[in-house]
Amino acid sequence: MPFEIEKVSTMKTANNWLTTIIVFIVGVLLIVWHGRLDVLQWIVMAVGLMLVIPGAYSFISAIARRSHVQGEYSAASSTIVASLGALALGIWMLVTPAFFVGLLAYIFGAILVLYGIFHIVVIRFWSSPYVLPWWFYVIPVLMIVAGVVILCSSVRDMDSAVVLIMGISLVASSINSVLEHVSTHPSRTRDAA
Repeated sequence: MPFEIEKVSTMKTANNWLTTIIVFIVGVLLIVWHGRLDVLQWIVMAVGLMLVIPGAYSFISAIARRSHVQGEYSAASSTIVASLGALALGIWMLVTPAFFVGLLAYIFGAILVLYGIFHIVVIRFWSSPYVLPWWFYVIPVLMIVAGVVILCSSVRDMDSAVVLIMGISLVASSINSVLEHVSTHPSRTRDAA
């Protein structure tokens, strides 16, 4: 039993590190590409492609499964409907990305607010029994403020600023996550020695 708990804990730690690395890389990419005039359109098109590819795969898989279960309503039927919806939305995003740019910027703002709140919860409650200093709360609070600014502004006029704010926030958040992990897990390094 202790081995299983240790294995789950190790997997959770690996997942946290992977998430932190991905957030950092996405943040750096957003900072590097913020000057492009059409960066939000490219992001919309990438999301559209991420809907089209699994949607097409799910559709083909569901059709193949449905041919084996003829005449009955099956899970394949609902998968076909969901995959067609993903395909339609993905193709729409690929064909007319400008339509989704404003929506994407507001989604970025909402993500910043929610991610900032999540970090505050992690710092305050999930890091117990450790009490972290006040400066660990600065980045999450600034993320919430940045998200509110994005949500309350006219996004059409500031695509580049939205991407830059999002990139800086993600990089700062990933650095803060590393510091949180190092500060709340000193016992692992002591126990391993």
